[in-house]
Formats: sequence, structure tokens, C-alpha cells
Amino acid sequence: MMELPVSANKPEHHDLPHQPASPSQFAGSRINVFAIIGFVFLTINFLDSAYRSRHDPSALAFAVFIYSDLAMLFVCLRNFEKLGADCSPEKKERVKATVWALVSALNLALAWQVAKIMPPMLAVVVWLMASLVTLGGFYGLFLYRDADDIVAAHDYSPVKNNQVSSPEEHV
Repeated sequence: MMELPVSANKPEHHDLPHQPASPSQFAGSRINVFAIIGFVFLTINFLDSAYRSRHDPSALAFAVFIYSDLAMLFVCLRNFEKLGADCSPEKKERVKATVWALVSALNLALAWQVAKIMPPMLAVVVWLMASLVTLGGFYGLFLYRDADDIVAAHDYSPVKNNQVSSPEEHV
């Protein structure tokens, strides 16, 4: 009996059975229960912090900014999840850029609040860490290319040619 290679034993994508919705989704809908719970929790905490800081305009403005930034981030991430494989790469890049801008603004706003209460040397460390996270996120989302993507871009790539040469052919 001849054995098939491992790749031949795998079913094709279109042969896979329909996957049921995850337990975090209502049956028959695309509503994510955990996202709703998280958003309700965020809203309750925002209302509480807004009520407590109603006499301090800067603290109230900070709470409003954080809540609106996180709400927009929820919306953008949901839109990014909805993008299909047939979506244009430009649209995906725009959504990624929006998500990066929102996360960076959130990161820098939180660093600003933390740095205000720190001694000067630790405030510098907080700003350096926030800057590194922001720049690292930019690099990871927009500049970094996976090794498979780099190899697949070349004409001699076995990934692109769908041919894998044996070690004997290289000799």
C-alpha cells in the first residue's frame, strides 16, 4: 500500500464541513457576546469616571477622550474583521492605519497621565516606553514583511513555482 504525502491527506478548503458559530456568538447571528460585554463594561466605567470627575474639566476631558477613542477602536476592529479576502489591499491598509492611529493616541494619552504623577526620571522612562510601543506598532503593521512573503516575491521561490526541489538536485 502506497502512502500519500501529508499534504495529500488534507481535505481541500471547500471540502471542509461548515464550522458552527463560536460559543461567544448567538446562534444564527454575527453578534459577539464578549464584545458586547466588554463594551457595556467600558460604558459603565466611563459613566462612573465621568460622574466622579464632573467638577474637574481636565479629568472629564481625559475620560471622554479615552472612551471615544476606545469606542472608535471597537468599530474599526469590527470593520477590519468584516473585510473579506476580496477586499482591496488599499482599504485594509487604511483600516490598519486608523487602528494604529487610535491605539497610538490611546497609548500616548495614558503615558501623558502617568508621566504627570511620576518623578522626572521615571517620566522619561514612561515616555520612552510609550514611544517605543508606538514606533514598534508602526513597524509591525506597516514595515515588517514575513519571511514567507519575501520568499514568495522572488521568481525562483518554490512557493511561487509550486515546485520543491530535492537536495539531490542542488548537487
